[in-house]
This record gives sequence, structure tokens and C-alpha cells, in this order.
Amino acid sequence: MGPVLTQPDGGSSELQHWLMVAVDAAKAAGALLLSLGESGRRTVIAEEGRDLKLSADRQSEAVIVSSLQAATPFPILSEESGTLEHQDGDGRRRWVVDPLDGTVNYSRGIDFCCVSVALLDGSEPVLGVVHDFGRGETFVGVVGGGAWLNDRPIHVSDVTRLDRAVLCAGFPVGGDFSTAGITRFARQMQQYKKVRLLGSAALSLAHLAAGRVDAYVEHGIRLWDVAAGIAIVRAAGGRASAAVAALDWSTLTTVSAANATLPLADA
Repeated sequence: MGPVLTQPDGGSSELQHWLMVAVDAAKAAGALLLSLGESGRRTVIAEEGRDLKLSADRQSEAVIVSSLQAATPFPILSEESGTLEHQDGDGRRRWVVDPLDGTVNYSRGIDFCCVSVALLDGSEPVLGVVHDFGRGETFVGVVGGGAWLNDRPIHVSDVTRLDRAVLCAGFPVGGDFSTAGITRFARQMQQYKKVRLLGSAALSLAHLAAGRVDAYVEHGIRLWDVAAGIAIVRAAGGRASAAVAALDWSTLTTVSAANATLPLADA
């Protein structure tokens, strides 16, 4: 049995339905990624600079897109294909998909990667699914309705001091790798007890929602990397700042998130 939404706005049954659609799509893609085995991890279709694309990215996307298009009328923004329009959409809602977040980790057999599916209403993520297929952990959240890990309710941590907080961060493909940029990053990190660079923005945000870490910041990130995680963090009682209205497939931004008490990392 899946999570039961609790928001009092009368829309719970509809969002429950879309959430289950997203969960089914993410889990189907995760099962495919697991089934590809060693050969699937190493089949590279493009590699330029710090970016890497695998055949597995495209195969996972095909599974998710097919599932979402069969069950919903909304357009889809995916990392691999950009925007896939649907004629029957309502103009407000769209899916945002990262079929394999943590591609380099996946390619190297590092067990920290996931499938990420979010639904936006206008510019705001309203629900998210982050499926860690390697560990069998599925994080879900509906803003205003709660967040769960494998059907167990989750909530952000209650850490109140930066010097006791664990921060997740990262250097995405679009990040600033200059000496000045890395120096700014290092100065920011000095405020925290520990810093973790895990290689998956979606899973970093999901772990924040579950109280495993306390804050998150990443510069030069894209919408599909963070949309589902933002929804889950907010659903779990945390905060996340992102100019989602300005984001599309080509736009980079800074996303900062934290529990309910810690200050957001500087953008």
C-alpha cells in the first residue's frame, strides 16, 4: 500500500493518483537499469569534457516516457530529449524527468544513483519521486501532503547549528571549476561540521528530506536534477530556494535547501 496524502485542499485523490503513476514509472526504469548489468554501465554514447552519456540513460528515459505518456496528458521535460509535448495537457502541469541521476557513479559501479520524476504545477514542483534502485529505497513527497521513504513517513532533521550540520554539495557539469569558484566553495564549506559530495543531486536532496543530512547547495545545476528532490524536501518540512520559473532545459541555477531551522547556504 502506498502513502496516503493528508493535505486538506480537496485535491488529495488526484495527486495520489499522479504520485502512484510517477512511482510506477520510476520503479520500472530502475528495474531496467539494474537488469543491464556490467555491459549497461559501460556502453558510452557520448563523452565531452566532464559530461558522460550512457545508452542506459536513453533506455531508462524511454521506459519512463512511455509510462507517463500512457497514463497522463502532461508534457514531459527530460534530460535526454528536452521537452516532449502532449496535445491534451492543461497548460499548467508538466513532468520533469532525470532517467539516471548519477550517471558517472552508475558507470563506475558506485552504488549512489537514482531515477528522478517530478510533477510541476506552473513553476512549482508539487510532487516528487526519487528511486534509489540499487538500495531499493523510494523517496516520495507531495508538497502540503507529507513525505515517505518506502511508505514510512520522513521529516527533515532538527539540527540547529551549522557547526553540527552535514551539508551535501557537488560540482555538476555546469559548475564553476575555476580557482576562484572552488575557493568560494571551500570558504562556504568551512561553516559546516561535515561536507559530502555524493554525485547525485536528487539523492542528496532525498537524504536531506529523510534527516540523514541537514543542508544542500549546488551551483550550475539543472531543473531535472533537482525538481523531484525540491518537492520531497518541502513535503518533509524543509526549505528549498530555486528560481524554478526561470528554468528550462538550457538554464543553470543555484539550488539551496535545508531543514526548518538552519540558514540556507549562500547562493
